[in-house]
Amino acid sequence: MKNFEFLRNVSIGMYVEQDSPVHRLSPAAKYLWLLALILPASFSSSVWVVGALAAVCLGFALLARIRPLVLLRGFLPVLPLLGLAALLQVLVTWPQDRSSVLLAAGPVSLTVREVLAVLAMALRFATLMLALGLFTSVITEGDTARGVEDLFAPLERFGFPARGLGLTVAVAFRFIPIVAGELETIVKAQAARGADLGSRRGGPVRRARAYLPLLVPVTIRALERAEALAEAMEARGWSSGPRTRYAESGGGRWDSLVKLAALVFAAAALGAEALLR
Repeated sequence: MKNFEFLRNVSIGMYVEQDSPVHRLSPAAKYLWLLALILPASFSSSVWVVGALAAVCLGFALLARIRPLVLLRGFLPVLPLLGLAALLQVLVTWPQDRSSVLLAAGPVSLTVREVLAVLAMALRFATLMLALGLFTSVITEGDTARGVEDLFAPLERFGFPARGLGLTVAVAFRFIPIVAGELETIVKAQAARGADLGSRRGGPVRRARAYLPLLVPVTIRALERAEALAEAMEARGWSSGPRTRYAESGGGRWDSLVKLAALVFAAAALGAEALLR
């Protein structure tokens, strides 16, 4: 049954209570640093830039007193897909590849550029997993919504639904472990009825095809959860209008410097990517 325990590999959406400098930052500062890490990582093709972003994520994880291996649990299920993508990088010949050949076997060759491309791809995914996992580990559900509200508060005067967007983002992060739990329950129920889901026989395509019939019940369960949440909010009189807060988000000069540092870091990462191309 360990093959069906999907929650073990889900680090996104799990808050870890700690007393650390990262936890004490305001929600808006955490959002800015999340964007400063994932945006350059998503668009960068340089292994040096992505490696630097991954190192910054590891530094934040250590500063937040969270083990990086815990944040990388979601990396394990996609290792076969990353291996397949790496194999395609090696098999497909790049017309503009003039780098040194490391290994050659007939028409297939392994060049320095292909190795760097594979490393950049793996580091990019690891950076995204670290950044998202760390973000949800240091921010509560309430702060998830308040951070979006604080970032987009200046646009409310133009009719932008900052509060509604904040709630949407908070619910989306909250539903990640919920959907993983529902998938685990359904898979265990199907396996108890004789479904061959945990077997490692066959290739990755066969195993992926065995999970396709589960998409419908998982989607139905997620919609039922969403409907129950909407009815509960409606029964409690929730609206997207102005609301008061029990406690204001943290701020001050230090928090402003952290926000400015996030913007400068993002600009520097994008600039380094442009120079290295």
